[in-house]
Amino acid sequence: MKKNTGTMIKSSIIGILVIVIAVVGGFVFFEKIENGYVGVRYSINGGVRDETLGQGIKFVGLDKVTQYPIRLQTIQAEGVSIATSDGKKTSVSIKYDYKIDPTKTSAMYKEFGNITSNDIEEGWLKSKLQKEARDVYSQYTILDILSGKSSEAEGQLLDNFSKAVEIKGFVVEDVTVGVPEIDEETQKSIDAIVLSGQENEKAKLDAETKKTQADAKAYEITKQAEAEAEANRKIAESVTENLIKYEEAQARKEHGWVTVNGANAIVKEGE
Repeated sequence: MKKNTGTMIKSSIIGILVIVIAVVGGFVFFEKIENGYVGVRYSINGGVRDETLGQGIKFVGLDKVTQYPIRLQTIQAEGVSIATSDGKKTSVSIKYDYKIDPTKTSAMYKEFGNITSNDIEEGWLKSKLQKEARDVYSQYTILDILSGKSSEAEGQLLDNFSKAVEIKGFVVEDVTVGVPEIDEETQKSIDAIVLSGQENEKAKLDAETKKTQADAKAYEITKQAEAEAEANRKIAESVTENLIKYEEAQARKEHGWVTVNGANAIVKEGE
């Protein structure tokens, strides 16, 4: 009985050890690659493996795995310092969308080492974004940025930033720049520009209204003149030779000798 009990205890211990080893092995020897990511394997003996790991649970043995996003990631970079061409120093928030070219992830690991994509975003990518933003916005005044040229500057930043990072395997697809922080003096200048624009717009509307009214008056006069001309034409067409003779005959009865010339009657007394 004691022998059977001892055997059962040993079997239980072995079973528990097997389960523990299986669980630990699951964490150590397998890696779950998240959706939208690829994994790069690094072996202590062989270095970086060229073949990457796709989505799912993969057996990796003792290799270390670093995951990189291959679907779009939206990054918000706050407090990016810029200086405009008129000497205004300010900061902006910049949002950009990027992903990593899956064919360059192994080379990226060799370049940056065993760090996460978040570390790269906060380090190398932000540094590149800072440099390109400074270069672009140094070509504009602060009023340019705030009064109509912001889209132009954004487009130039997207182009420059994309080219600066694509060589490392980063694909940037969109850049959006927030409104720069401005001082009181600059705000007054902007308010003056806005007010001037509103006044110009009002003057333009007033001028258009007056022109419309003048055009309407001229149209009315023209139509009236056309109507009078048409009436005179119809009267002239209605005066026939027979009508003239008839008018003469009627006038002779009443006034004596009368000559009718068109629509006018000339009475000659004593003839």
